[in-house]
Amino acid sequence: MGWVDAAAGTAACGAGLLLAALGAAVAVQRLRDDARLRRLRADGLGAEAEVLETYVSTHRHAETRQVHTDRRAVLRFRTADQLPVLVEDDGDTPRAVGDRVEVRYLPGRPEGALPADTVDRPRTAATLGALLGAAALLAAGLPVAAFGVALVSGGELP
Repeated sequence: MGWVDAAAGTAACGAGLLLAALGAAVAVQRLRDDARLRRLRADGLGAEAEVLETYVSTHRHAETRQVHTDRRAVLRFRTADQLPVLVEDDGDTPRAVGDRVEVRYLPGRPEGALPADTVDRPRTAATLGALLGAAALLAAGLPVAAFGVALVSGGELP
């Protein structure tokens, strides 16, 4: 086996493992987000928040040069214990300064509050799509990694 095969095998194995890891990370993040929303629906306390500030954040993707714009709002509410809390809403619903927004928060984590319209929005299709995409990355990464191992080992898979 030459150094070219070893280098190509190592690169293919690394790329495959990177794809698989990315797929796993996407799946884990989506499942964590969904678990958080389920907890907020089941155990979350409600409060009325006021929109203090709105702004738009813009950033350019380094590789594609596409510009992404996110609408954000700063919300203030008081917990059941009357503690003041500020949270940022980066949801899709346009907000204006002075608007009143219902939020839900977990008693021990008011800083993780989300607007009720975000918590209550059905996400089954989005979750399914993200998990299918994650599975596709995982399914694409594993054979690429196996190919890389085969190149490095001279055609033999462990």
